[in-house]
Order: sequence, then C-alpha cells, then structure tokens
Amino acid sequence: MAFEKLTNNLKGLTDNGQEYANHTAEYYKLSLFKNGMKGLIGAANLGMRVTIALISLVFISIGIAIVINESLNSLSAGYFIVGAFYFLVFILVFVFAAKPVERMLLTKFSKIAFSNHTPDEVMPEETTKPFIDENI
Repeated sequence: MAFEKLTNNLKGLTDNGQEYANHTAEYYKLSLFKNGMKGLIGAANLGMRVTIALISLVFISIGIAIVINESLNSLSAGYFIVGAFYFLVFILVFVFAAKPVERMLLTKFSKIAFSNHTPDEVMPEETTKPFIDENI
C-alpha cells in the first residue's frame, strides 16, 4: 500500500513538473511574441513617420532652393547653399548626437520590452490606431 501511494505521488509529481514545463514554455513563447510585435509596431510607426517627414523635407528644401535661386539670379546657387546646410547638419549630428540618440532609443525600447503591462498600457490607444495619426 505504501509503495503504491508513493508511486502515485511520484507519478503525479512528474506529471505536474511536465505540465509546469509546458506552461512555462508557452508563457515564454507568448512573451517573445508580445515583445516582438511591440518592436515591429514601433518600427512600422517610426518608418511611416520618418518617410513622411523625409518627403516633406525634400519638397521644402526644393522650395527654399528655388527661392534662393530667384533671389540670387542663379540657376544652381540655392541648391548648393541648401546642400551645404544639410551637410553641416549631418556633420553636427555625426559628431554630437550619436550617444544621446542611442541612449534615448535604448531607454524607450527597454521600458517597452521589459514592462509587465499590457500593450494598451504601454502604448496608449491613440498610438496603436493603424494608418491614422492626427499628431503629424
């Protein structure tokens, strides 16, 4: 009798251990999926915003270059001036802004990746609406 009870307890223990391992594996799969989707959504939102901002910047730059061309009575001076301005901005960003941008991105995405909150708590509903952003 005692051996049968011990055998049943050990069998129940191994079943419970196996069930625990399965549930733990499922939890980590879901957690990985959640964090991967947060990153993918964040990258997609960032990509759309950057694309729209760059297209706007191109058209504004062309307009400014045309205005400078007309004021200097030259066909190309405005384009060279605008190009030199962007080259100067590039040099300044390259020299001074690499570390602060890296620190900001690491801080923001580590808060999202390592939080135990639901996606709606981390990213409010306004930012998760697809393709509609009234703040741009």
